[in-house]
Amino acid sequence: MLNFDQINFYNIYRNLSKDKSFKEIFYEVFIPLLSEIGMLWQTDIITPAHEHFIATLIRQKILVNTELIQENIKPVPNKTFVLYLPDNEIHELGLMFINYELISKGYQSIFLGQSIPIGNLKELINYNNEVIFISYFTIKPEKEDLSTYLEEFQEKILNNSNTKFWILGRMIEDLDSKKLSIKITPFKSIDDLVKIL
Repeated sequence: MLNFDQINFYNIYRNLSKDKSFKEIFYEVFIPLLSEIGMLWQTDIITPAHEHFIATLIRQKILVNTELIQENIKPVPNKTFVLYLPDNEIHELGLMFINYELISKGYQSIFLGQSIPIGNLKELINYNNEVIFISYFTIKPEKEDLSTYLEEFQEKILNNSNTKFWILGRMIEDLDSKKLSIKITPFKSIDDLVKIL
């Protein structure tokens, strides 16, 4: 990453994939790497260019592996997961991996990606019986705005519908889960979410 060495990334990934599944590489290598990158970025040791470089390479691997399983799995339409990031949130790797996990387990998953306003989600309820929205809050909404965001989501999406909202990310670390609607479930990690699928 520090040298923007794309060839080295591919060589390391190829060697890892000889002995490990993509899922193992993600949990054992990519997640620790991304945590380390976050620390390096916060201490100004690396620039956003370094972070974006490595994130793009990891994103490619998630997309390729997601496509490989999509070709062989037919989703069961009993429930639909809708994955999105809130306004001004661009950190999508965790959400992309959750999408991979959902598809690998045979769930129908609609991946919307970055910076989606709450109002744009309402229409999805009309096309699906049971909808579970999943969002990852890395930098947005900020902690002081999180309660307001969740209240707005409750009012516009969760009321009077067969929907739930699963949330993850750094911004929810201090969230008091006892004060949340029963339709909103916070998760401490991707692994915790995947375990209940």
